[in-house]
Amino acid sequence: MKLTKTLFLLFVINLSLAQKKETINVPKGIVYNYCDNKIIEKAKKLITDNLSENSDYRLLQNNLIIGPILWKSLKVNEKIEKIEKGKVQFHVDDLILDGKMSQDINDSKIIWDEFKKLVSDEYTIRKANEQELKYYWSVISFDIDEPLLIIETKEHNYILNFLKKDLKLMWLDEAPNSKENKEKLDNDVVKYQNGKEVNSNSKGIKETKLEQVVLLNTDEELKKNSSFEDIKSIVDKTNLIFDELFKNSEKPGKIMVEFEIKKDKNVIQFSVRDELDLEIMKEFEKRVNNEKYPNSKKSPIKLQLIYKVNSYNETE
Repeated sequence: MKLTKTLFLLFVINLSLAQKKETINVPKGIVYNYCDNKIIEKAKKLITDNLSENSDYRLLQNNLIIGPILWKSLKVNEKIEKIEKGKVQFHVDDLILDGKMSQDINDSKIIWDEFKKLVSDEYTIRKANEQELKYYWSVISFDIDEPLLIIETKEHNYILNFLKKDLKLMWLDEAPNSKENKEKLDNDVVKYQNGKEVNSNSKGIKETKLEQVVLLNTDEELKKNSSFEDIKSIVDKTNLIFDELFKNSEKPGKIMVEFEIKKDKNVIQFSVRDELDLEIMKEFEKRVNNEKYPNSKKSPIKLQLIYKVNSYNETE
C-alpha cells in the first residue's frame, strides 16, 4: 500500500511539472497572454512538419500577414512578386511601412514554400525573448496571444504567431538580429518603433493623437468598394470625437478602432491597452457607434485607426 501511494505521488508530481507553463520575461507595458503547453507543443509540431519536404499546409489559412522586415526579403522573390493582391501599408506618423497579406490559401502556400527556403536545416523552435517581443509589439496593434514562436537559425530569427483556436498561422515576420546590432541587442540599448530601429532619443514627447492608419485591403479592392473621400470621412469623423474626449486625458494608453465597412451595416470593434480612462472610453465607443459613416459599394473593406493618449511613440 505504501509503495502504491508513493508511485501515485510521483505520478502526480510528474504530471504537474509536465503541465506547467513555460513563462518568459515580458517587458513592462506589453500585454502577453499565455496558452496551455499542449497547444504550444502542437504548434511546434505543425512548424516542424511543414518545414519538411512533405508539407501538408495544415498551419495555413487564407489570410497570412508578412511583417515589414521579412517582407524586405520576400518582396523581390520571383514567385511572390506574381501575387497581385494583398498589399498592406502601415501608416505610422510620417512613415509608411510595406507588408503583405495573402488573400487565399494558394497564395499562402506560395509564401510558405518560399519562406521554407530561407530556413536552414539546423534550427530551433522556442518562445520569444524580450527584444523580439519589443520589436513585435512595436509593429502590431493588438495584444500578443500565444502561440507565439521563434524559428531560430544561425543567421536569422523568424516570428510566427498562430491563432489559438485553430492553430492557423496569422503573422510571419523576421526579428531584427543582424550581426551588426547583436551586441546592442544584448546590451538592451536598441529600441524599435513601428518596425524601425530607433535610438534612445527618438521617443519624442507624450502626445494624444492619431498614430496610425492601417488599410487591410488592396488598392484595387479599395477603388472598387470605396473612395478616398469615404476613407477620409471615416478618419476625420472619428478624429473629431477622439480629440474632443481625450484631449485633456492624463491617463496613458492606446486605442484601436477597427472598421469593417459593409454595403448594408458597418461593424466597429474597439480594443485598448495600458491605463486608459475607461469612463471616457465608454463615451468614445458610444459616440463612434452612433456616428453615421459611409458604406461600401459592394464588398466589405477593413481599416484600423490606432490612437495614442498621453503616450510616447513607442512603449514606455
